[in-house]
Amino acid sequence: MKTLASRANPKGMKLVASTRFTQDMANNLLEMCKHLEEGETITLELFEWGVWGKTENNVRLFIGATEPLQKHNLNRVAGHAN
Repeated sequence: MKTLASRANPKGMKLVASTRFTQDMANNLLEMCKHLEEGETITLELFEWGVWGKTENNVRLFIGATEPLQKHNLNRVAGHAN
């Protein structure tokens, strides 16, 4: 019997994006979900070094880094030049 982890991608389905989540990142996303109105959704935005959650009202929360944060990453978030 195959385990869920050993199953191949569903037939005909193409992987378009992936990222790693730590437990802290999952907790940040769950915390964001707690504040949604009935029927409201969150869009996950995957950037080259991090994941953001955005509500339908354009409220954003940094979910977490997908690679170690470097000074140049923080400057870009703050709107500064590298």
